Amino acid sequence: MKRVIIMRGLPGSGKSFYLKKHYPDACVCSADHFFEDESGKYHFDPSKLNEAHKACLGKFLGLLQAGESIVCVDNTNMTSWEMSPYRSLANLFGYGVTIVRVLCTLENAIERNVHDVPDFVLERMINSMEEIPGCWSLIRTTFVNKTH
Repeated sequence: MKRVIIMRGLPGSGKSFYLKKHYPDACVCSADHFFEDESGKYHFDPSKLNEAHKACLGKFLGLLQAGESIVCVDNTNMTSWEMSPYRSLANLFGYGVTIVRVLCTLENAIERNVHDVPDFVLERMINSMEEIPGCWSLIRTTFVNKTH
């Protein structure tokens, strides 16, 4: 069965590490990719965040249309509205959906934060993560405590 894996968690929680370890051959979509240059160096521009998420969703749609067997979304996905387009498209194309929430303390996220997200933003994010809507009960959710 074709699968979509939607990652959830703070920046620095280990989402990308988890994907590399458990789905090394999967196609990965991430808004972060938009900010990487040809050498892989990260250059974040908050004014282009909306554009980055549009590019991520566009890549995701293209991979589903191509029939890739495992497609992963490697974004923070703190709210249901952030995950909803991916979930809806996955359902439309006949993919099963798994949501993987990587649990991490605020202290660990701050320590591993490679994207220079301010500490106060990480704290706000950890306090505002939504629960998965009850109507999504058929989606398998996995909680990961240790990623490294």
